[in-house]
Formats: sequence, C-alpha cells, structure tokens
Amino acid sequence: MKKAILLPAIAAAVISMSSCERTFTCLCVYPDSNIGTSRTKVKARKTDADMYCTSLNKGAQKSGGACALE
Repeated sequence: MKKAILLPAIAAAVISMSSCERTFTCLCVYPDSNIGTSRTKVKARKTDADMYCTSLNKGAQKSGGACALE
C-alpha cells in the first residue's frame, strides 16, 4: 500500500520540479544587409523566448529586417 502512495507522490514531485524550458529558434531576415538571415537558438520558456526575439526584431527593423520565432 505504501508503494501505491509513494510512487505517484514521487512522480508528481519530479514533474512539478521540471521546468518548461525548451529550445526555440529566432529567425531574423536582413534584406538590406550582407548578413542575409540568421538563426539564434534560445533555451527558455516560450514567453521569455518571444520577448528575446521581439528585442532582436526591434534592432532588425532599423536595417529593414524582421525577426520572429520559428
């Protein structure tokens, strides 16, 4: 009986301690530059990766480019 209670408790603890981080790719296109395109890998939560890619997008727009998560 103790094993029936202990195993789900351990599984729940492991799941709750794992993070939701994944590796996302931010694709940036610079049409007016010799850079062309670049891909930046970001290991983070989706919201944090999106914020990072948005910050790259602000810089890319200055040179006529754009960035977005793939």
